[in-house]
Amino acid sequence: MIKNEDIQIENVMPSVDNGHLPARKESESPFNFTATIFCSGHEEVNAIVVIRTRRGDKEIRLPMSQNLNTDQFEAGINGMDSGSYKFRIEAWISDMKSWAKNMTKWLSAGERIDSDLLDGEKKIRRYSRGITETDRKKVLEAIKIMKDEPLRGLSILEPYMKYVYDKEPKKGKSFTGWFPLIVQDRNDITCSWYEVFPRSCSPDPGRAGKIRDVIGILDYVRSMGFNVLYLTPVHPIGIAYRRGKNGKIPAEKGDPGSPWAIGSSYGGHKSINPDLGTIEDFKELVKAAEKKGIRIAMDLAYQCSPDHPYVRDHPEWFYHRPDGTIRYAENPPKKYYDIYPLNFYCKNRMELWNELKSIVDFWIDKGIRIFRVDNPHTKPLSFWSWLIQKETVEHPGVLFLAEAFTKPELMYRLSKIGFQLSYSYFTWKNYDWEIREYFTELNSPDKASYFRPVLFTNTPDILPYALQNGGRGAFIMRAILAATISTSWGIYSGYELCENQSLPGKEEYLNSEKYEVKHRDYDSEDSISEIIGKVNEIRTKIESFSIYGNLQFLNSTNPAVLAYARKSDDMDVMIAINLDPFSTQESMVDIPNSWKCKGRIKVHDLYGGGEYEWNDSMNYVKLIPEYMPAHILVKVN
Repeated sequence: MIKNEDIQIENVMPSVDNGHLPARKESESPFNFTATIFCSGHEEVNAIVVIRTRRGDKEIRLPMSQNLNTDQFEAGINGMDSGSYKFRIEAWISDMKSWAKNMTKWLSAGERIDSDLLDGEKKIRRYSRGITETDRKKVLEAIKIMKDEPLRGLSILEPYMKYVYDKEPKKGKSFTGWFPLIVQDRNDITCSWYEVFPRSCSPDPGRAGKIRDVIGILDYVRSMGFNVLYLTPVHPIGIAYRRGKNGKIPAEKGDPGSPWAIGSSYGGHKSINPDLGTIEDFKELVKAAEKKGIRIAMDLAYQCSPDHPYVRDHPEWFYHRPDGTIRYAENPPKKYYDIYPLNFYCKNRMELWNELKSIVDFWIDKGIRIFRVDNPHTKPLSFWSWLIQKETVEHPGVLFLAEAFTKPELMYRLSKIGFQLSYSYFTWKNYDWEIREYFTELNSPDKASYFRPVLFTNTPDILPYALQNGGRGAFIMRAILAATISTSWGIYSGYELCENQSLPGKEEYLNSEKYEVKHRDYDSEDSISEIIGKVNEIRTKIESFSIYGNLQFLNSTNPAVLAYARKSDDMDVMIAINLDPFSTQESMVDIPNSWKCKGRIKVHDLYGGGEYEWNDSMNYVKLIPEYMPAHILVKVN
């Protein structure tokens, strides 16, 4: 909505669906507000951004600057406290800005300005009241200089005109409607994830793991620099139609079944699988992890095994076939006989929805603040919007990660309606051109206003061909790429050991951990855990890696070498990485604009430890798989 049609305010950012849904930013990160603002005639326009808390107890007013010879206005602020805000753009026809611009034109044309100078001086004196005494003296000094040297006086006056603009009458004032904005704690959003099956965490190859065994791997997880430990479902597993090794039906004796087939006589989504331990064990794990700077993320899978108590007590919550039997899950050409999907549109749906919300509340009470949501795109958007809105109001800081490998628009919509984090297509982006194209899209102002990807290199469901065929070099390269090109990334356990045995012709693991217990040798000579730890340590030290939307791709003469920068007010960092896991690659690469100084510069490699003297334009790199696959460079002052 615009109050005065004589002034047009368009293309306001950050905004999602033109302000119908909240945009998202991270605290302590630079905020940039932009808009296209113009009016008819030759008069000049001024504008401000007005930011208010949702409660209305705090207001920030930011003057907007106009890009030279355009209608583009922008304002910036270094950071804001986490919370819910709203903002709007206010614009007005500025007599003083019009006067200053006209003065410059008249002077250039040789016109007399005596009368205009007097008029401007009178207004400036009036409108500069209330500013600090020091600034007022500078304004008055500039006015004196203008009488003899008008252009010089105008130049001196320019930095202080914002005070004048703020006091002048707001002629033809116009304003937009309020745009919602959520500011999230940067530390919540900047995550490094490590995924485990608790039953595979036993140090004893003779038995399956328990929740208390997960406590035993916390130091290992922390040594690799991960700050989120994601547990696959810890609930009781159904017996009916249980899947055996590699998903085979029927299961053989002793097969543990898929953790995603939730529910048995031991309970459902609010229970712990007795093979793993107790609720008290789980609470101890959460406390132990917190002491080591690790947050526990829990899997939230709204689906049931045929043995789930919901099936017995609430059969109306499920889909039914014409013969009265409950329908199992289907994803053509696959059928999942061990899982019943819930009917979110059932007759008494609010009873179901409230019960599902109570599951989240139950685990929040046990110390969980991060939920990785299984297949959210197969459930109604209206449900997620309802649930997440309620939970984030009742429990500020709770995070939901959408595990949604689906169509782009649906994936984006899930983020728009509330999911703070999301899986992405990174897993399948391998070549220079497609990485540049995809991450340019994700870092655009539009997508960056709401979408926050977590770049998983692999998952229990997905072993990409690049890892199947690329050897140890591919595992190193993909880890460095995922960790440095976005704010959040993650691996599924076994990645650091370069596990890559696959089902023939499929992007799936042979002998999948989804259906059996694994025992791993974390001291394997193939392990890249130290490399992962080094990269995560670099991420924590350099502010640029915690800022989203700051990616800049750089020129490279060899498409097998990808070059990019992550920018910040504190320090820009540059990455050059070999995308070929088999061969040494050489290239000339450009440097970030902020490093260019018409001379020689020194750069330090945080990854390899070397120091180089470079030109301020294109420079030579040689990148060797496994040994030196990448440079992570900062400029030496």
